[in-house]
Amino acid sequence: MSKAIITNNIDKLLEEIQAWEVVRKDEIKIDDVNYIKQKAYIADKEKRLIIIAAEKFNIYAQNALLKLIEEPPKNIDFIIVTNSKHSLLDTILSRVIIEKKFYESEDDFELKPVTNEYILDLLTSNLQKEDIKKLLKAIIKKKKLSDETLKVINDAVLMLELNLDKEAVIALVMLSLKVDNANIQT
Repeated sequence: MSKAIITNNIDKLLEEIQAWEVVRKDEIKIDDVNYIKQKAYIADKEKRLIIIAAEKFNIYAQNALLKLIEEPPKNIDFIIVTNSKHSLLDTILSRVIIEKKFYESEDDFELKPVTNEYILDLLTSNLQKEDIKKLLKAIIKKKKLSDETLKVINDAVLMLELNLDKEAVIALVMLSLKVDNANIQT
């Protein structure tokens, strides 16, 4: 059976898993899936593991990958590794076992209760893109979040990658957290 592992450190996870083939990209595209298919259909009597790891998965690649996961070649297991389950289609998620593996980090961002003052401090502190990513990772690790808020955080990472206004990204996430906390407390 194939599975998906959600992690905050793809490369560290890959060091821990022994696989016959590892495809590690920033974004998995259709050419990568074609390569994976080629490798997967090499006949062998022994079980083999193919790991597909990326932060992003192209929609066309995911559809091609879906067919491969639904009807895998004999003796081949797949593990999909990514930072967020929201980077995968629901159709893929429904066909795999989902695991989570998070690592402690020395450079964790210090989180405080989400108040208007804390949001204002973050907005005026001129955080850089990497600092905002650390903040988002810390939020995911330390807070119990709704699926809606996790989706907002995933979208925020994509917005950062597109070099959208950093303050707008921070405001979006923090206000979503405020709403999420209000819903959890009621």
